[in-house]
Amino acid sequence: MEFTSEVIIATYNKPDYLRLCLKSIAEQSQRPSAICLADDGSDARIEPVIEGFRVAHPDLPLRRSWHEDHGFRKSIALNRAIASSSCDYLVFLDDDVILHPDALRRHLTCAARGRYLTGSLIRLDAELTGRLLQAQSYEWAEGRLAGWTPKGRSQWLKSMPFPPSVMALFDRLSPVSPNFQGACASVWREDVMRVNGFEGNMSYGGLDKEIGVRLRNAGIHGRHVRYTAPAYHLDHGRSYADQKVKRANRDYILALRKSGEARARNGIAELTPE
Repeated sequence: MEFTSEVIIATYNKPDYLRLCLKSIAEQSQRPSAICLADDGSDARIEPVIEGFRVAHPDLPLRRSWHEDHGFRKSIALNRAIASSSCDYLVFLDDDVILHPDALRRHLTCAARGRYLTGSLIRLDAELTGRLLQAQSYEWAEGRLAGWTPKGRSQWLKSMPFPPSVMALFDRLSPVSPNFQGACASVWREDVMRVNGFEGNMSYGGLDKEIGVRLRNAGIHGRHVRYTAPAYHLDHGRSYADQKVKRANRDYILALRKSGEARARNGIAELTPE
């Protein structure tokens, strides 16, 4: 099955993080057809990263979907990127992840109608994150990020210590119920359009899990490519996090599971020009 794919990166004013994320996409064993930055209002600091990438990789189209900074509006930024995409299959990343070189190949190989995929997120500590950001580079050692030490067997397995064919067997033998992980998930564009995209009324705290619930309500089920599509998450603060908002979001998601509602109330169809 032939189809086009676009990696949509949610980004906001983290140029050093974004540069590493883009580097990891350029180095994938199977590249996407295109990349889009779903930019939640970044200022001029991000422009040298974009231009530098375009110069270094003229064969990998990079576009930017931007709106003005009016606070945390990640869902709306993602919806603008989805609405303007012309590709069949969408892979969602955050600008603070470094993809394993075979992660995108796994997403594209496992793409199936009526299904979304979510990979594993391996969280890095502040010390290693600082070194990677300062170097603006990284290396791979024995298949995993150099300088990183797994914390337990689960993290070790998520880092793909064995060849992809072996790790795919682990995926089949130990299936888990997946949540839509916005930092490393993928879905057919027609399916995300079917549920009207992300919920624009949601701020930080569960907005990716929320769309996963609505996808399932629409009959689009998830698969966790747990051991074959890892993404390393660079550490950072979250000044925008609000515990009251997170609790409200959690209650809303629980209600969605009970109601069976599939369509976002403030989604792609409700976008207005800016």
